[in-house]
Amino acid sequence: MVTNVSEKDKALQEVIDWCEQREIEGLRLANALLMQREMDAYGAVKGQINAYEKTADHCRSLLGYSGNMPSEVPNHSEDAK
Repeated sequence: MVTNVSEKDKALQEVIDWCEQREIEGLRLANALLMQREMDAYGAVKGQINAYEKTADHCRSLLGYSGNMPSEVPNHSEDAK
C-alpha cells in the first residue's frame, strides 16, 4: 500500500477488506447450504454475497478520487452568446 494514502482511502480500504472477508465467509456458508439442498437459504446468502461484492467494487471505484471540480467550467450565464 502507498505510504501517502488519504484518510478517506484508508477508510475505503477498511470497508473493502471487511466486505471481502464477509464474501469469503458467505461463500463457505453458501456451499454448505447447497450441499444440504437448502435452496431458499442458499439464495438468501448468495444475495448477501452479491451485496458485499458490489459494495467493495463501489469503494474500489472511489479510491484515489479527490472530488475536485474541473479547472475550466463552461459559461452558462444568461447573457453569454
